[in-house]
Amino acid sequence: MADPIQRRLVAILAADVVGFSKLMGVDEEDTLTRLKDIRASIIDPTITLHGGRIFKTTGDGILAEFPSVVAAVKSAVEMQTGVAAYDVNETSERRIVFRIGVNLGDIMVEGDDIYGDGVNIAARIESICQPGGVAISASAYEQVRDKVAFQFVDCGEQRVKNIARPVRVYGINFEASGFVVIGTVARRRAAIGKRRWQWAGAAMIVSVGAIAGWFATADSAKSVRTALLTRLDGKASHAQSRATIAVLPLANQSGDAKREYFSDGITQDIIGALGRFSGLMVISHNSVQGYKERKATADEISRELGVRYIVQGSVRQTDGKLRVAVELSDAEKGTQLWAEKFDGGGKDVFEIQDRIVQKIVSVLAVKITGLEAKRAAAKPAENLEAYDLVLRARELILRTERGANREARTLAAQAIKLAPKYAEGYMALSNAEWQRAELGWMEDADEGVRRSEELANRVLSLDDAGTQARAHGRLGIIYNYRGLFEQALAEVELAMQVNPNDTDAQLLRASVLCFQGNIDESITAFETARNFDPRLSSGASITMALAYYTAGRYQDALSASAISIARYQSTSFLHAIRAAALAQLGKVDEANVEAAKVRNLNPYFQVEEVGTRFRRPEHLAKIQEGLRKAGL
Repeated sequence: MADPIQRRLVAILAADVVGFSKLMGVDEEDTLTRLKDIRASIIDPTITLHGGRIFKTTGDGILAEFPSVVAAVKSAVEMQTGVAAYDVNETSERRIVFRIGVNLGDIMVEGDDIYGDGVNIAARIESICQPGGVAISASAYEQVRDKVAFQFVDCGEQRVKNIARPVRVYGINFEASGFVVIGTVARRRAAIGKRRWQWAGAAMIVSVGAIAGWFATADSAKSVRTALLTRLDGKASHAQSRATIAVLPLANQSGDAKREYFSDGITQDIIGALGRFSGLMVISHNSVQGYKERKATADEISRELGVRYIVQGSVRQTDGKLRVAVELSDAEKGTQLWAEKFDGGGKDVFEIQDRIVQKIVSVLAVKITGLEAKRAAAKPAENLEAYDLVLRARELILRTERGANREARTLAAQAIKLAPKYAEGYMALSNAEWQRAELGWMEDADEGVRRSEELANRVLSLDDAGTQARAHGRLGIIYNYRGLFEQALAEVELAMQVNPNDTDAQLLRASVLCFQGNIDESITAFETARNFDPRLSSGASITMALAYYTAGRYQDALSASAISIARYQSTSFLHAIRAAALAQLGKVDEANVEAAKVRNLNPYFQVEEVGTRFRRPEHLAKIQEGLRKAGL
């Protein structure tokens, strides 16, 4: 007697290789060998690790079931990032790229096989997913929203083959989630595409959420960066008048992973304090975050970041006691210059930070002024709980998740209630309000911007020079968003007076100068900022490439965009600038290839909406002319 058909609710993952027949036509044996290796080393182990089971395979595709949607989505993301890293050195014609779809649905089970609409919908969603992306159904989205650290784009309702009703689809925005893969998800609604372009000017200024993942560490990506810096005569060097230093993320040794935010917060505060000394060039927090999960030698770090001195250490917080261990080394000479352990209670955290900063400055014999020393001193919170709440809020904001943003605003508001004169509480809330306005997480974005502005101004009324510098930077971003360029520049100058190492302020200044029409000055500012932050955000990279393009330095625009695409492959703006630059150089075929990538990444791309922030009509005309020449 045949086994009875059973039903159950499961998460289905469908994956398929893009253009498999074409790949086989190019090199059949090589394609099969690499595909088998990818299956054996990445796909199958990842599915098993997350509790999944492959129940059907084709020559180039798989269907797998998972007991949890969260597990299926995490598996899908790890598969895509793993495959992207595997094939990073292959040409686009030979690269193996997957589409992945995930659905939660009721299925029928017969033996080891699975049937039903739940399977069919997963397969159909996979078929409309962009190469390298992950698309999920609305039923799956409801199960994972606020449970995974990924950003989703609502792609609207889609008509799919052999499914009677429309299927609402959500795609993972890999770049915003901190990952780099070959492509992003399919079909966005026109309204979403339009909104993306409306916010492009603000996004180009500076990325609010730092990108957590760092996949651009392959030798090819490093060589691209080295070639770019050499070409632009901006190669990071130790032969500078200022001591170059990187403070790596302090390791959390508290025995509780949930206390990670505390060690990260202390790291940020030390970076901020050191940045207020004009005799130091301090690498940004954004650039050092890549070393939190990635082990690297001092020599590698020195080479990649262009620094001579490296600070590293750990934080242990248990039973109300605090220990911070720090060491300072000279990477060029391969020697340790200083190491010390600082012990105290929770209330001593500010004094410990000050002692660490003073010791580093003393060991490096940095000349400081009395004003710099005052500005660098940590401003104690009136309430230690308020300080802890602010550190937690900062970490949540960095996740760039809607749910995390909501929680960050709650925590910052609690900190303000506990310590009404603690500037950092207002600054954290200002940043959170700006983030949700920028990313469209509220109906009235202008209301969020207004709240952010009010909170930044509140910071300026309080006696905390370090936090005030960041408040000036926030106001600069807000004024630039409103097109008030002169006011934006004035705020940036105030921020940099307090903290000459403030990378966000430097990048904002460079962007404002670009849109104002001061192109040469903008390029100089970008090249300076790049020394502080070798891992420029995608927004800053776009504007830098745009500045080179506007100056008629098309080859430099191509070089600048090449290094950024190695890190942000799914950013359509970068491909658009490359398309325009190639067209202006007369390389029509290559320009057409880049134009096709733009359409693939953003089907609603409109030339008329690009460059509208340029104050000078000739600059607007120039970028749009290049895009049209490229076939956009």
